[in-house]
Amino acid sequence: MSDKRTIEYLTTTRRNFLLGTTGAVLSLGVLPGSLAFAADDAVTLRVAATGSNADSLDPHRTQGQITDIVRFMNIYDGLSEYNPDASVGLSLAESFTPNADSTEWTLKLKAGIKTHDGKDFGADDIIFSVKRILDKEHPTKGSALISFIDPANVTKVDAATVLFKLKDPYGPFPDVWANRYLRMVPVGFDPAKPVGTGAFKYVSFTPGRESVFERFDDYFREKAKVKTLQIVNISDAAASINALRGGQVDMAYKIPFAEARIIVADQAMKLLNNPSAMAIPIYMRTDVEPFKDVRVRQAFRLIANREQMVKVALAGYGAVGNDVQGRSIAPCGPTPIEQRKQDIAQARKLLDEAGKAGLTIDLVTVNGTSGMVECAQVFAEQAKAAGVTINVKVTEEAAYLANYGNWTFGVDFLSDAYLPVVARSLLPGGTFNTSHWNDADFNALYKKAVSISNVDQRCDVIHDMQKAEYERGGNIIWGFANTLNAYKAGLAGIEPYVVDSPFYHLRKVSFA
Repeated sequence: MSDKRTIEYLTTTRRNFLLGTTGAVLSLGVLPGSLAFAADDAVTLRVAATGSNADSLDPHRTQGQITDIVRFMNIYDGLSEYNPDASVGLSLAESFTPNADSTEWTLKLKAGIKTHDGKDFGADDIIFSVKRILDKEHPTKGSALISFIDPANVTKVDAATVLFKLKDPYGPFPDVWANRYLRMVPVGFDPAKPVGTGAFKYVSFTPGRESVFERFDDYFREKAKVKTLQIVNISDAAASINALRGGQVDMAYKIPFAEARIIVADQAMKLLNNPSAMAIPIYMRTDVEPFKDVRVRQAFRLIANREQMVKVALAGYGAVGNDVQGRSIAPCGPTPIEQRKQDIAQARKLLDEAGKAGLTIDLVTVNGTSGMVECAQVFAEQAKAAGVTINVKVTEEAAYLANYGNWTFGVDFLSDAYLPVVARSLLPGGTFNTSHWNDADFNALYKKAVSISNVDQRCDVIHDMQKAEYERGGNIIWGFANTLNAYKAGLAGIEPYVVDSPFYHLRKVSFA
């Protein structure tokens, strides 16, 4: 089995919401059909996404709003990157070479990489970025992903080569760098005047309103098709659709499932519907009552009618989950676990055994991504049959985030490849471990999995991890959502990504 794998799922991203309004809109040039796919200095690509006044241009110290991610994925590069099918390809890196036991990795950079201010990008910049991501004084979203690295043991070999000496073996080393929160920045990086190596370079930024970027003509790969990129904060889905229909923007990020039929019926707009890695877990804190008792967690999982939740909460745009992260774990094959079904009688029995019959509890959610509120409401209705009363509390963004990680019972969303999402959400210290799960056997299996270079052997361990998560984990992973994006008819170069989004690869987009 090839080591160029398609391990999926989840992360990622924490989506905060929309306080901004659109700013001034740049004029849109007209590109003749004969020039499709050619770079054109007259064209501005205008993208609507959700964000807030907390918007940031810092790829490491960010709240991970959609506007943030769309920006930094287009102005900074990673060492590696996800391909559309979730396999991992190289970006800034020319090669990753391990020693015999994968405790040392030698990174060689591609030649001719320039930063937006015209400087050469090299080994010193890689070391600077790694130390910045791992800076304990300034926590970052990506720190948990590379916590196995000691920045003191990252050294420069020459101007284009870096040596990583690890305490323990780490087999999937090239893959981890594809994560969106591990973008590279140059020495002395200043988020107020951001410089990267990406396809677009900074022009202007107004938090909560808009940001403007210009094509970087010295980009080390094929340069962007359009001259200017404008990312506009839009307050809600209806505003995004109206802006797209009215010609104020050309692309709109994450259309709610209920609005999809509007896009399909409009010949001026197109809908990109693709299966994604995004789960919308209902999480249960495993370190506090009532969920300290695994019987209560299992009872709640048996309450869920997953087919109904996908049909209602996702309007059918998704797939049933099985309380295991990952819509699929390619190339490991199907999870060897029987699909969990609703079993109200068994749920009642487990609750009674745990002394929690007739339980009443609050379920906290937020109108973050489509399905977060709806799944909570559907689950609350289903729970009545088991004698459980669930009070759904839809909070404001600020209140939800202020207490993020502390809610006893809540709804979240994650999208990333499997092992990275485990590091971030299922291990102690993980940034998004909302269930506070700390299972010694699972932790040991993760450590074993990442130490293995052979994919087949690693898959065997991953299957054991999935069984542990299925039996004892703290998440009700009832389904995986498709990602629905909308764009103006006539745009080309937009393709579905399993882990990433086409909005993270806007250099490929052109006007046909």
